[in-house]
Amino acid sequence: MNMQVINAVPFTGFLLILIFLTGRIRFLKSKGIKVSSITGKMKKTILLLYPILGFIFLIWLFEIIKPVFQLSFSILPEILTNQFIESIFLKISGVILILLSLILWTITLIHFKTSLRFGLDENNKDKLITTGIFSFSRNPFFLSLDLYFLGVALIFPSPFFIVFTVLAVVSVHFFILKEERFLQKVYRDEYEKYAKKVRRYF
Repeated sequence: MNMQVINAVPFTGFLLILIFLTGRIRFLKSKGIKVSSITGKMKKTILLLYPILGFIFLIWLFEIIKPVFQLSFSILPEILTNQFIESIFLKISGVILILLSLILWTITLIHFKTSLRFGLDENNKDKLITTGIFSFSRNPFFLSLDLYFLGVALIFPSPFFIVFTVLAVVSVHFFILKEERFLQKVYRDEYEKYAKKVRRYF
């Protein structure tokens, strides 16, 4: 496999994730379904964290764009961007993980049907989905993100991408725990029975 093609996979995967998600949201909105529901408390958190997280995300995005356009300069110091190991095995493993994440992401968006929601709001909920991909994992949406970030870290095994991936996976886990408390509060026995049958990740 051509190294330039491999190095372009993270950015291509990111674009596809964005396109699939945007397409699904537009489809649901065309059906009159409210997808986003951000409460006042959440807005305050976003306003406080957005500048920091947004800046880190832009650096991450620039670093995955660099190989696509063969840019030689970096915003980060060299010590953070130097790769620990140049292994074709690791890179191919990363490509496989990203492809798996895209497949899982697409299946999840389809199986969400009309229940896709952003924000924890009891007034903006739909039926609890427990069938399809959700009969194998309670959080396939977040699992696909974890697989994607892990894939990127394998393709670019540098301190920056490894630390970013660890932080992303930990953040996703804590958000899952928060969402689980919300689902338990809203769906009660239905969610408890579901949680006993299906694992958090897989």
